Amino acid sequence: MSAPLRIGLLGASRIAELAITEASGETGDIRAAVAARDPERARAYAREHGYEGIRESYEALVADDSLDLIYIGLPNGLHAEWTVRALDAGRSVLVEKPFAANLAEFDRVAARLESARGWAWEAFHYADHPAVHRLIDLVRRGEIGEIREVDVHMDMPSPSASDPRWNFDLAGGTMMDLGCYALNGLLLLGDAVGAPVELVSAEVDPYEGDARVDATVRARLALGSAPVTMHTSMVSPDWNFGLRVFGSLGEVRLPNFVKPQEDDRLIVRTTTGAGVEDREERAGTVSSYVYQLRRLRDAVRGGERSTEGRARSRRTMALIDAVYAAGGLPVRPGRLAG
Repeated sequence: MSAPLRIGLLGASRIAELAITEASGETGDIRAAVAARDPERARAYAREHGYEGIRESYEALVADDSLDLIYIGLPNGLHAEWTVRALDAGRSVLVEKPFAANLAEFDRVAARLESARGWAWEAFHYADHPAVHRLIDLVRRGEIGEIREVDVHMDMPSPSASDPRWNFDLAGGTMMDLGCYALNGLLLLGDAVGAPVELVSAEVDPYEGDARVDATVRARLALGSAPVTMHTSMVSPDWNFGLRVFGSLGEVRLPNFVKPQEDDRLIVRTTTGAGVEDREERAGTVSSYVYQLRRLRDAVRGGERSTEGRARSRRTMALIDAVYAAGGLPVRPGRLAG
């Protein structure tokens, strides 16, 4: 097993508790440092969550040569800027999704990667879970036949009005926070069967506090010749992170494809000459964040510079921009200069 990573948090955020703090308790990686806008907040976070110490600023954290990996859990609009700053300092980066505020900004980050000593990965942790691996395997092997239709939901109740996910200037909106998972998952599925994913149409319900920000999106896409319906909302009465794939010989459903550890069922229906068979498979309740961090440790220690994930991330960002254009909203503003 490769040596534990020394990890620094850029931002004392809620999502960092799942992605790094809790996950490192399972993987044995080292909670080395925290930086926040307010050093006192960083100190409190470090004490509460067992980090060795703090750095007095974001700049000090990314400049720290003792750190193997920087985790960026800042608001969306800051992801690209601080990914580049960390790369320029020689660090490797795990950046929360979305990688950037828009496609042009994504391409600026990607250009910096070419000459960087470290590397950057986008935190689509769901794709590391065995439940998703199993779904891809079932589809690739043709157990449900050819894909005929896909339905995906990314819905949650509303965050508070002060939440940065509602802030246009910080690249807020349901597509940026939730819809990116749906699109990335569709692209992962399409790659498994060699089918492109294209946007057909999109309808947007704007946030009541800012008409530039999307609260709910209903989109139609195509995965090859198969129609796809996507629904994503940050004002839903209920949580729904479901993915359902219908094929010519059956169907497979993940009730929670983004956090399979919370519902690890794969619900499968197949049709054969003997009739219809229904079954449930269980993929296990180890967190997707744990699997992600295990993979990242090996990638950092092994000097991995894989472009497969980056290419899928770019297509995800391109589809997000396309949804905004089709829905009549502006793309999110980026902060990274060209």
